[in-house]
Amino acid sequence: MSFEIYKEDFSTRYEIRHAISVIMNIYYNDIGKLILVAPVSDYNINVLKVGNLLYDTSRNVTFVIENTKIDTTTNRITANGYTANWLLNKRIIASEYHMTTIETGVYKLIRDNLRGMTRIQVAQATGMTDKTDNVFMGGNLLDEIIPFLEEKGIGHTMDWNPDDMTHTFRLYKGRDLTAGIHAIVFSEEQGSAKDLVINDDDSTLCNVAYVQGSLSGTDNTFVEIVGDTTGDNRREVWFKTAVRQENDESAADCKARARAYGQMELGKRIRRKSFSVSIDPEDLGKYYALGDIVSCVSARFGVSFSARITGIKYTLDSNKARTEVILGDPILTALGAMKLNG
Repeated sequence: MSFEIYKEDFSTRYEIRHAISVIMNIYYNDIGKLILVAPVSDYNINVLKVGNLLYDTSRNVTFVIENTKIDTTTNRITANGYTANWLLNKRIIASEYHMTTIETGVYKLIRDNLRGMTRIQVAQATGMTDKTDNVFMGGNLLDEIIPFLEEKGIGHTMDWNPDDMTHTFRLYKGRDLTAGIHAIVFSEEQGSAKDLVINDDDSTLCNVAYVQGSLSGTDNTFVEIVGDTTGDNRREVWFKTAVRQENDESAADCKARARAYGQMELGKRIRRKSFSVSIDPEDLGKYYALGDIVSCVSARFGVSFSARITGIKYTLDSNKARTEVILGDPILTALGAMKLNG
């Protein structure tokens, strides 16, 4: 284990080789979290300060320390932080932007709203053709982008360059490893799903959306219905949106935008099925990586589905080092459910 620590002003670089414990959660399309516990010492007090940047040299991931707690009773310092993509949430979307192509649009949206964040840049577009039709205005930059990336199965990361000490925000797509000679199957019966945890949750499921918008004129509201599930399996949700007919827009195009909004929101209200398994850390990056789509099978529990590797959890302490992967759509936390239904 080797972590480099940069002071908030990047004037000094430190190193931590030993810690009591470390837990790192990294996600394909979300903000990850760090919990690092170290003994109290003058060196660690100086290094583990709020605002400093932690760089894991072996996994090429960076975290911003946002909270520290010093406990003199247990003689421990606990540092909590977020993956460096969180830095984008220091900015809001300050002016209206109409996005049509996801990759080039997201990069432009970030460039236009950095406002003095000199150590962040965006990658060159690779030619992704995924489309959207949405107007962005207000809201934290990364929080507003994440749902549109999720809808298209696109991940994002912050690549750190220790030579010039800059971040590069990059979009990418995982590979489909569900078939062919390189297929990956996580299976309890085959022994490739150690420490298996299975989650199945439809508490937030909705499959029909009623989307309210407005056309030009007074009290000229409309409601578009998205989804065609009927009978007992139908689960409805209502969205009162800010979709309003623009000056040069036809009524049909305005209603199409409302339907697109409803489809995107329904994409978040899914039945969440996921595996969590322990893996050999040497396999990660060699046979599969964060964002790849793999097969999840358990004949004993009647589970079989294809899922994306959406999260990785690294745990290191005095006893062992452990790597776990999350496959599929993890169960929402209470906070996540509140955000979804708010």
